[in-house]
Amino acid sequence: LKQVPLRFASVFGFIIAFFAFILMIYYLVKTIIWGDDIQGFPTLITVILFLGGVQLLSIGILGEYLGRIFNETKNRPVYIAREYNGVKQ
Repeated sequence: LKQVPLRFASVFGFIIAFFAFILMIYYLVKTIIWGDDIQGFPTLITVILFLGGVQLLSIGILGEYLGRIFNETKNRPVYIAREYNGVKQ
């Protein structure tokens, strides 16, 4: 539950990068097959979206990795203790 925002950043970054890549392929095919000239704005937007998605994906992956390292360095046991010094809680 604590890593949900980090996982959301990873998934959202992947989705943005994927759709930007599909849009780049569309503009490339459109230019090659139909010979339509593409102005600078659509290509600039697709490149910005793709790089932004890749950055968000990378930040999400690094965040998940650091979150797992943080949880591991707490030195907490992986089990739930029912007794502590002979006294039940």
